[in-house]
Amino acid sequence: MKVEERRLPAEVYKALEDIVGPEYITDDPVILESYSFVWGNELLFGSRLAPFRPLAVILPGSAEEVQAIVRVCNRFKIKFKAHSTGFETTSISGTEPFLMIELRRLNRIISIDEKNMMAVVEPYVTHAELLYEALKRGLCFNALGAGPSASVVASSACHYGAGFHMIRSHWDGQNLLGAEWVLPDGEIVRLGSMAADAGWFTADGPGLNLRAVLRGITGANGGHGIITKVAVKLTPWYGPSKLKLCGTPPLYGFEVPENFKLYVVAFRSASSLVDFLYSLQEEELAFAAYKLPLGAMTYIQVTTESNDQAWEVFNAKKDIVARANYSVILLLDAISPKEMEVKEMCFRKLLEATGGEILPLEEREEKALFVQLLTGVGTFRESFRAAGSFAISGIYDTTADTLAKMTEVITRAVMLKYMKEGRIVYSEGQYWLCPVGNQHYHMEQVFSYDSTDPASIKAVHEIIESSVRLMIEQKFGPHGDGFLSFDDNVHNIAGPACLDYHLKIRAIKKALDPNLLSESSSYVTPK
Repeated sequence: MKVEERRLPAEVYKALEDIVGPEYITDDPVILESYSFVWGNELLFGSRLAPFRPLAVILPGSAEEVQAIVRVCNRFKIKFKAHSTGFETTSISGTEPFLMIELRRLNRIISIDEKNMMAVVEPYVTHAELLYEALKRGLCFNALGAGPSASVVASSACHYGAGFHMIRSHWDGQNLLGAEWVLPDGEIVRLGSMAADAGWFTADGPGLNLRAVLRGITGANGGHGIITKVAVKLTPWYGPSKLKLCGTPPLYGFEVPENFKLYVVAFRSASSLVDFLYSLQEEELAFAAYKLPLGAMTYIQVTTESNDQAWEVFNAKKDIVARANYSVILLLDAISPKEMEVKEMCFRKLLEATGGEILPLEEREEKALFVQLLTGVGTFRESFRAAGSFAISGIYDTTADTLAKMTEVITRAVMLKYMKEGRIVYSEGQYWLCPVGNQHYHMEQVFSYDSTDPASIKAVHEIIESSVRLMIEQKFGPHGDGFLSFDDNVHNIAGPACLDYHLKIRAIKKALDPNLLSESSSYVTPK
């Protein structure tokens, strides 16, 4: 594939260089090439590499430098996109070359307020960094599905932000307390109380509350400016300030503290599993709880080093695998032995009422699963290893019973067809279902595909489009993920059936970005 090469005009390059210094801007093709690859590119371009490189990469060191860069882009009409830790196509892919504003120098935890349980961070602070600093203070932050190296700013203000202990910590978008936002025209806006220089404690006033405009459900993915700081809510942590590491990479784990208990529980049906999660959330028993997306294969993949080793364990545990198609991983925590005794008693009564069965876990499995629950380590092993890559047919948020029915309909009408054709790796009941709070649930229907096989790649496109159409036809309602879309392909299907939401976000885009320079192919196109 021929790669399109475009450079910034010398005048523009010099104006940007004057802002950050020559050491923090480059148009070296070798460096630019490294920004041409990201997971999922083949779904957009038919190749693992994008068909073009960025115009240049620039590394600002402050919000003021970001503002100055954006103003230069407006003066010379240069498209731009910000990048922090990056993970998928929404982070660095676009439809044409643009200036890559790399935020890795903005990497400070500015403050952790123990009393008010909140933190203020810059874009290159990862979930792992914030978690470990919070644990020292008896606090905790959500463990992201994208892994411990993912940006807190990206997940809380720019993208979805679903994680493993949302039943306690909520999802990252719900934890957003404030943001410093460089708009596409270069103006800096601070949300909520920070707008009145009253601290970061709330996004609801006395200043503007623009969280719905800033992120909605899935965020704008860089489509309407650059976030340079966020304030996020933290939750209590009853474990030790420092966890004991064990094992060796890549299969290391944490010793489970004395005041925590980890279980994997299997159910005979999706409805029994849903009843258990409803009751568990109502009784407020768990630090973490969610449906294992691949059943027993989830923790087999998480706790093994290769597909070969996973296959050996699978064959040795066929009986458990057969019983674990609908299974929940559960982590209880307590501030005292007496509280743990009460929680375990309640847990076992719920288990009895819903017909659940506790599955046996080896010690190494328990430790590896605990580190995944707390940090997100190990997620990529279960997601990528089976076929080389993975996709999600839909991300939905509503009540658990609706999600279970929706998944069953999509499975029978769409997923099984492609599984039988051998174009994807999938099994019935393969979805992640996680309580978020107040009987609200998050679901992702995951499957694996071969990123080197055109037929498998084509199947991903067909599955996503068919799933969205089916959800609308079956009157499940607009429970989706904001219909995250590249270049409007999904918006055009879902928008007319869902209150023309795409027209509203298009109007927001045009109002915030009159010159249409903030790259927005993973948000909305300004048609």
